[in-house]
Amino acid sequence: MKGGHVGKKYAPLTQFLNNQPGNSVCLTFKQIEKIIAPAKLPPCARKYINTGLISLRWWDNLDGASESKARLEAGFQTVMVDMENEVVKLQRIKYP
Repeated sequence: MKGGHVGKKYAPLTQFLNNQPGNSVCLTFKQIEKIIAPAKLPPCARKYINTGLISLRWWDNLDGASESKARLEAGFQTVMVDMENEVVKLQRIKYP
């Protein structure tokens, strides 16, 4: 991974994902907040931004964001986000 080290806030998420036996995992936003407690997800995690020129989600698999680094370092990428029900599905792309 080119983006570097996972920040302290999301290190528990990397550890949690590293311990997952399967190739995919579905988590609610609340479950993720329990994993990273006492930290919380930022408000932008619950929003979809569409400027007309570009569409961005906090859950995108961008190697620069600290939460994304946590997923990617554990070998998972986001494959589905249900913003209405606050659920994210992560798929293993490699083993750490």
